[in-house]
Amino acid sequence: MTRKWDARDAGREVAREAIQSLKTPPNFVLLFSTIHYDKHGGFDEFLKGVWDVLPEGTPLLGGTVPGFINNFGCYARGATALAVSCPHMDVVMSMGKNTKRNPYKAVKQSADMLQKGFEKSQYQHKFIFNFVSGPEVIKIPGQGYKKVVDSGLISKFILPAYGITQYFLQKGLGREDEIFEKIVEYFPESSMILGTANDDNRGISNYQFYNKSLLTNSMVNLGISTDLEFDVCTTHGMTPSGIDFEITKLSRNGHIIHKINNKPAVQELNRLLKWPKGFLNEKTMTHTILYYPISLRRHGREVPAVLTFILKDSILIPCVIDKGTVSILTVSGKKLVHAMQENLQYCQALKPEFGIVSTCTTILETLGYKINIIKDEISNYFQDKPFIMFLSLGEGTYSPEKDITYANMSFNTAIFGKSKK
Repeated sequence: MTRKWDARDAGREVAREAIQSLKTPPNFVLLFSTIHYDKHGGFDEFLKGVWDVLPEGTPLLGGTVPGFINNFGCYARGATALAVSCPHMDVVMSMGKNTKRNPYKAVKQSADMLQKGFEKSQYQHKFIFNFVSGPEVIKIPGQGYKKVVDSGLISKFILPAYGITQYFLQKGLGREDEIFEKIVEYFPESSMILGTANDDNRGISNYQFYNKSLLTNSMVNLGISTDLEFDVCTTHGMTPSGIDFEITKLSRNGHIIHKINNKPAVQELNRLLKWPKGFLNEKTMTHTILYYPISLRRHGREVPAVLTFILKDSILIPCVIDKGTVSILTVSGKKLVHAMQENLQYCQALKPEFGIVSTCTTILETLGYKINIIKDEISNYFQDKPFIMFLSLGEGTYSPEKDITYANMSFNTAIFGKSKK
């Protein structure tokens, strides 16, 4: 990892630190950075610094994140990299562009590249790391970047303009859930983990790294074929509150809840939670709504999601959902810690060699300095083996045995190693 401020220097240091103990060139490098290098030399310089050090032709993939946890600690500034060298592993990289405009076309572009690479490998165990450009907030004229819009007039403008801005400006939701569902259709026998690129949680811009290229509004994938054993798991600390309601009016794209129990969604949500009118605002969205996620439905699956935007009487949800009865959930710091413990307990049969973990950035908001408890739990599991947990805004896992899981405020692990048996 690196904590240097200058982009070029940081790129050199993080690459040098990542590969210095390897005896052979890396099969791949995962690279994550906070957004601040955008104003301290730029990410073009950052990547140049990385390639000043990395062996030419090394597969490299990653992007910007709000923060990360690794063997050294918890950080909201800097960059971290994981370099893996393994004699029994084949690697293929792929990417797809314009994910917000046309996610299915982006998936096909990426899947075709993965398929060709997988066909050349002799190893049967297949794994895919999916990293997708995350949501970007639309700048409202005269209002700036807002998550709560009280004006009915402005909301009426935003609602019909939502699809237009997503297509032409590629602003809005990341559509990572749609991408994840689609790529699972292409590779139903491969295990996967999902994460999203973000900035410092403002949702203004984000970047993806693909070898020497700096991308936006793209998905990048790492395909691994190996004889190593691995497993993936998703856990969350959310429990039902006993408050249920019916989504009775939903937007055509499945992202906007207009009515709950046949009443305006925001007003009815306030009533159910006994919140006064106007309680949800720019200040309370971050510090209150995180503790009241909603258990939604998608193709018969539970999708725990955090409310993203309030548009007067409507609620914008970060994933595609279905109509029907859903529940308000509750969560606490203690339950979040237990969820991470549960996740690692599931993987106790593996002696880890390395790990990739994606988790929701809202968990940092919820736990604060107690995020160090999470770091200690992971460190105790991995011991001296390397891992990276990166903060995300949309995450999940898939395996043929456990099916697809997409959730906010969740812990998602992909752990590689050998069976203890």
